Amino acid sequence: MGFQTLENSVAASRRLAKAAVGRAFLGTLGGAFRRHRLLHAMAVTALLLATAVGMHTGNTPDFGILKEYTQYLFIAFWICGSVFALGIFFHLALVKRDTEPLGTFLKSLGRFFGDAERTANSLNGLVASIAIISAVGVLKGAIAILSPFAWDKPLAHADRILHFGRAPDEWLWFIVQSPLALRMLNIAYNFWFVVLITTVFTACITREDTKLRHQFLMSFMLVWTLGGFFLAMGVSSAGPCFYERLGLGSDFHPLMQALAAADRIYPIWALSTQDMLWNGYTGATNGSIGISAFPSMHVAMAVLFSLYATRRSRLAGLLMWAFACTIMVSSVVLGWHYALDGYAGALLSITIWKACGYFLIRFAPDGVAA
Repeated sequence: MGFQTLENSVAASRRLAKAAVGRAFLGTLGGAFRRHRLLHAMAVTALLLATAVGMHTGNTPDFGILKEYTQYLFIAFWICGSVFALGIFFHLALVKRDTEPLGTFLKSLGRFFGDAERTANSLNGLVASIAIISAVGVLKGAIAILSPFAWDKPLAHADRILHFGRAPDEWLWFIVQSPLALRMLNIAYNFWFVVLITTVFTACITREDTKLRHQFLMSFMLVWTLGGFFLAMGVSSAGPCFYERLGLGSDFHPLMQALAAADRIYPIWALSTQDMLWNGYTGATNGSIGISAFPSMHVAMAVLFSLYATRRSRLAGLLMWAFACTIMVSSVVLGWHYALDGYAGALLSITIWKACGYFLIRFAPDGVAA
């Protein structure tokens, strides 16, 4: 009888301990929610806007292409995660000469993901980020419906004036003529999606909730909403790769022919993606995540990542600025953008980044660390 009573007492103690841990976590989660209330308000606003736009245009996210990108990202993260895990394991075994490297590694993972503060920040940051990305999926596809392309000729003309009478791709013709260079730049351009997810995920799961973290997440949401929708709609354009298809002339015919020639040697994924987007735009196939050239969101995001990385690490910043320059060049030689699209995207990100920084200096939510 005494043994049974002791066993019941232990079980009751465990239940009380679990309940206490649960209450403590809910308190931590509630505190994190209050700190993230501005981000949540921005996300809800974007979702409401996307709902209104979607109802007006009948546009919905293209889940087919989103699924394809998700598959690429899953493969990339599986490879990168496996390489990272192996690197840590061999570092523990060969450099630190840990007697139980696997056990130490698993314990460190448990501490990392079992941290209540990190989990609370992660949940709030990821929910807000996923909400904004979902809204963008609707808004981007509605741009051409709400504001038909009208700025391609002015942008192409301004590009020539700005670059001393020649189109930017003509200055980069030594790259355009190299199939291997085009292939490598196309890989870098597609790798942008991996960098985007990695950077946002890293910012979201940071344990310490800092002004820098909020500055990045706020900037991320505003750049997509203000630049990726409102500015894109005001300066609606399709980009060089669709210039001739829109009946605007053959200015970019040599570039597209060079890309087609390179595609016969090395796969240039940009061409198949451009065909897919065009087919969605013309209604030949169902679904499209939208055609929109100005401003270049690839460049805008790459610059934003660089600004954030520079504040975290000088080396990471240098690598990200080099990546941003690569994306800028890639966007031009692959026919996606006019150079002005990239310049505008970079300026937009820098302006919003600084504005968010100034805002948070004065109005940062209580509990957000400096």
